Amino acid sequence: MIVKNEAACLGTCLESVRKIADEIVVGDTGSTDDTVRIAEEFGARVLEIPWRDDFAQARNQVLEAATGDWLLHLDADEVLDFEGAERIRAIADADGQGADAIEVTLANYCNEPRAWRWVAVAPNDPMARGHAGYIAVPLLRLFRNRRGFEYREPVHENITESVIEQGGSVRAEPILIHHYGYSPASGCDDEKNALYLELNRKKTEKRPDDPKAWHDYAEQALVCSDTATAEAASRRALTLEPLHLGAATTLANVLLIRGALDEAQSVLERLEDEGLAAPHVVTALGAIACRLGRLDEARERLESVIKAVPGAVMARLYLARTLDRLGDCAAARAQLEQGYELTPAVKELETRIEAHQLRAEGEQAFAAGDLRRAAKCLVTAVQHDPDDPLIHNDLGVVAHALGQRDRARTSFQRALMLAPGMPEASANLETLGKD
Repeated sequence: MIVKNEAACLGTCLESVRKIADEIVVGDTGSTDDTVRIAEEFGARVLEIPWRDDFAQARNQVLEAATGDWLLHLDADEVLDFEGAERIRAIADADGQGADAIEVTLANYCNEPRAWRWVAVAPNDPMARGHAGYIAVPLLRLFRNRRGFEYREPVHENITESVIEQGGSVRAEPILIHHYGYSPASGCDDEKNALYLELNRKKTEKRPDDPKAWHDYAEQALVCSDTATAEAASRRALTLEPLHLGAATTLANVLLIRGALDEAQSVLERLEDEGLAAPHVVTALGAIACRLGRLDEARERLESVIKAVPGAVMARLYLARTLDRLGDCAAARAQLEQGYELTPAVKELETRIEAHQLRAEGEQAFAAGDLRRAAKCLVTAVQHDPDDPLIHNDLGVVAHALGQRDRARTSFQRALMLAPGMPEASANLETLGKD
């Protein structure tokens, strides 16, 4: 391990390996809290490591000091799964069972279902600590010592490249490492995110022909809301490796953010045509088809994802949108409710359900001639779900009935921005122009 000021979580991490680790080696890069004391209480050998803005360099210094035949890499905000710990001990005792390195899954817990490797967990899963799921990242974390393996790259450091160069045999195992330190970009993380962005930029200078380096840079730029850099770095990665799934996904995300639906679709269809139809690729293509009014195609795509991955929250959200536009509001509501049952911690599902109900109440009030109540319901609904074109269209209809032509026009135009070519919004806007 390498650590700095991790007193809040280090004990829980070390407790998860206490029964299987013959040796714990910790490189401390300048802690000022109780990190060192806690590590020593668990019997760790603590090394003082000067910090030089290079995670690989620091980790390699700890690696050189470790004496075990097999090494496990953990970070302080991670916890080794109980069953995974037993499996790791068995692998080490059997000297790898023919492998030199083991790929495990790092479970980055968060409530970010839009992340392309996000996996839903069962409600009340104690290891999730209240999260709805995690982003699954395959990583080499268990490997032989004294084989010339070393960490590379100053940020997002990894040992994989070295293992492959040394001819190491790699095997994947269903072992989870639970990671609780992941969080989306926020104001309190600005300084850290900026540092990581600069480290990734420098990495591309040192490794200009490495698509992974460019993709890492693109992802960090997207975290920092620097979409121009994210797009340029993604495109560079794709020139080096045209079917790089991560870079294509990041580029498609950037294109969708700025509304370039046709190009995003082209990027994703290229993956699909080459047999890389991962669930998130099909989901995104379904979402694009929905926005462009190809509703039957959208429904088919999204239903195929849900059939394969019932916990695919985003597929359910987009399918609900599609079914609504097809006029099947009951089926749309059912998708939202099923998604909420599977992942109640995803707040968007709850707010979408509330918006759906308010929209229905607004439509009922309008039919009954109660325009004020209809407007109130729909305004609240759009606050819950600002991306629902049907709510905006309904608001336009109510505003028109109230004599608020400018507000009606704005609502119809917003509906068409969210769903280009939406027939009812187009017709309503045309009628407004004739009045």
